[in-house]
Amino acid sequence: MITTQQAVHSLRPGIEWSMSGDDVAGITWHTPDVEPLTEAEVAKEIKRLEALAKTTEANRVADLQAARAFALSLGFTPAMLAVMYPNLTP
Repeated sequence: MITTQQAVHSLRPGIEWSMSGDDVAGITWHTPDVEPLTEAEVAKEIKRLEALAKTTEANRVADLQAARAFALSLGFTPAMLAVMYPNLTP
């Protein structure tokens, strides 16, 4: 689960800030002249980061499955893969 803090960091990288509580109203910007964020902007970024995390994980699993299938097609047995490449074992 993506937190409000992670979304703020993503939306304002390199900006110094602190937060009291877990909502945008509790943000104190320590870097001058920072455009404040709205709850809607943060909520949208949380959804975007969560979707990105799901996609990244799905791609990682697909890549592992493809690597396993390729190794099996080369003649490696499941037992060999388990010993040599345990991360390819389901």
